[in-house]
Amino acid sequence: MLAYRHFFWNLFGHLKGFSKLFAGFILLLSLTVITLKANPVLAQENNETIRVTSIMVTVSRVLQELMDVPMTVNVVTAEQIQDEPYANIADLLDNIPGIMLDYTSAMRPGAARITIRGENNFRTLILINGVKSADKDGADNTLLIDLSQVERIEVIKGPASVLYGPEAIGGVINIITKKGGTKPFGFSQNFVYDSSTDSLESQTAIFGRYKGFNYRVSGNGVNVHNRKVPKNSLPGNEAVTSHYRNRYYSVQFGYNWGVNEENSFSIQADRFKNTAYYANGIAAMLNNTIMWVGPNDRDTLTGTLILSDLTDNLKKLTLLGSYQEFNRHIVSDFNDPDMYIPPYMDMFNKGINHSKQKQTTISAQAEWLLGDHHVITGFEYEHDDVTISVSTYPYTPNLQPFFSNGNVVQDTIGIFAQDEWSITDKLTATLGLRFSHISGEYKSKEGNGLANKTDSNKDNKDSHLVASVGLVYRVIDALALRFQFSQGYRYPTIRQLYTGTSGHAGPNITTYPNPDLLPETSNNFEIGMRYMDTNWDVDLAVFYSSSKRFIQSVTAAESPIGVATYINGVEAKTFGAEFSASYAILLGERTLTPYGSATYLVRDFTFGAGRLKDQSTRNTGVPKLEGRLGVKFDTPITGSHKFFSDLYVQMAVKSYSDFTLNSYSAGSTLTNPAWQNVSLNLGVKGGEDHKYHVTLALRNIFNQAYTLGSSRMASTLPEPGFHVVLSAGFEY
Repeated sequence: MLAYRHFFWNLFGHLKGFSKLFAGFILLLSLTVITLKANPVLAQENNETIRVTSIMVTVSRVLQELMDVPMTVNVVTAEQIQDEPYANIADLLDNIPGIMLDYTSAMRPGAARITIRGENNFRTLILINGVKSADKDGADNTLLIDLSQVERIEVIKGPASVLYGPEAIGGVINIITKKGGTKPFGFSQNFVYDSSTDSLESQTAIFGRYKGFNYRVSGNGVNVHNRKVPKNSLPGNEAVTSHYRNRYYSVQFGYNWGVNEENSFSIQADRFKNTAYYANGIAAMLNNTIMWVGPNDRDTLTGTLILSDLTDNLKKLTLLGSYQEFNRHIVSDFNDPDMYIPPYMDMFNKGINHSKQKQTTISAQAEWLLGDHHVITGFEYEHDDVTISVSTYPYTPNLQPFFSNGNVVQDTIGIFAQDEWSITDKLTATLGLRFSHISGEYKSKEGNGLANKTDSNKDNKDSHLVASVGLVYRVIDALALRFQFSQGYRYPTIRQLYTGTSGHAGPNITTYPNPDLLPETSNNFEIGMRYMDTNWDVDLAVFYSSSKRFIQSVTAAESPIGVATYINGVEAKTFGAEFSASYAILLGERTLTPYGSATYLVRDFTFGAGRLKDQSTRNTGVPKLEGRLGVKFDTPITGSHKFFSDLYVQMAVKSYSDFTLNSYSAGSTLTNPAWQNVSLNLGVKGGEDHKYHVTLALRNIFNQAYTLGSSRMASTLPEPGFHVVLSAGFEY
């Protein structure tokens, strides 16, 4: 009883932090309604449907109505991306309840990491057109794709290991890119200007469809300058060396055939190139420091074949093959040998770090219709070949060069099945199983660094079975109740087992691999409800997760072996709730939509080795409460043009972290202050199907200085102050 009272008392205390935002929201709504009533309003009977209540998603690996999915799922459409312009996908996803960004100084600018419900990016799977963008070296499992090419994003929150494999223990971000067109030739051009970085991005695409054939050729580029921050938050009011350059190119060709073109073949090639500069902790203290990060590239070739209605029971067969390369390079030069900071004297050096991953995947999935059972079965094979090279040349006398070269291969096999069973007209059960087998080994290694410290004779392989059970009860067409139990499974990354963290700054600040690591497992429970009609869209979820043997890096002081390394913890528990709601008020042809969302999250770690044995912490860097409140308005203007606006406030309460660069360090708690900001989007769409658009976004209007809360360092990249994002484009 005391535990429940403590929980609700804490929740009430955090809710008080929203009081000012709610007051501003009510005032904003009142002024908007008064303004609307001062103008003529069309008769209510002339209202047209403003929301499509049947949203179809593919997160269950089949096309399915969102209301029938037993998991918590959020969908971002191409129209939403156009209405709220952002520089990249990560910033857009930060608006989804339960998602946070990790902009630590040790990551590459322009490629933010994603956390879902407190689970870091290593536990979040990113899919691009069905292909896993999984960095097995563990350096940066980031969103290496441009926002302009995205047709839809589907986000699964919570484990999806049964359907998507070991990387999906925290959640899945499923990105579907644009394909072809509706006529033989089409052309689109879009520009996005961001005053916080003085950057202008150009996005161009040529596309079309003719007699079953379809194609799309697209590309974009942006040079982002140092981020401007509020006055006095950083020297010079800008984040020095936060600039980067992105380039993205894509070519897609496909052919559809059959009565309704239900059969298809498609091949697509993508290239994403990222080059960045940054400085971190100690480096920022030095007068003569150079750190070049580039390239951070992803090259992909994907082929997909879909065959439909092969028999009365076999409704669809999907075959997919892909080849990817992740290529990353870092050069650092800490060239101030006169400065001495024990024990970091060997940091004054020149370091070179290169990582290259070659990934080949083959998968097959069959959809079966067997009476009241919609069954999917599938097979996946993935081969990863990772090569790392680290060289460090100290300026300090009497210190020897430090280098490692290693080549690791890993194979992953997955067999899965899921049965969606319509028990009654209102009740549906979803049962799933996946068997995974993973094995890896060193093909070669040499040097006096990380690779040489790892036991090459260790039997690094594992087999595991996970299951899930979901229930959806459609009380009425507009209301669905859901329950989900799912098991998660995550095998250690190649970095954690074999290669360790980059040693380009010297061995004293290196995290060593641990070949004795065991896989993580988790049990997860979630209950929720969704109500959706032409006016309301409400979603509520309460979830609990218990992860055994979670993997965490620790400093040398807390390590059981005396050096910074990775260890298996005892348990990580997560409890939370998510809520989002919007209500569309019909005012003739005008629509006023107040909306809001909030996430409450508590995460506990319990360790089990070295000095940390039996120690627990709740200071994981995740804010216990964060949310967004706003009101949208749209109205027709002349002809086929439409005006829209979105005024909103975002906030998060204070958070605490006992982690430095994702490593736990006892007694070094960092505080991330509470923050809030106000932003406004204004835009006009025009032409057939809104083919022309201009959007003006005024971000952080009151110039608040803050950083996003997550498991990050004190030198986290601050958010920009007041700035303008202008997006304009057309499609022919």
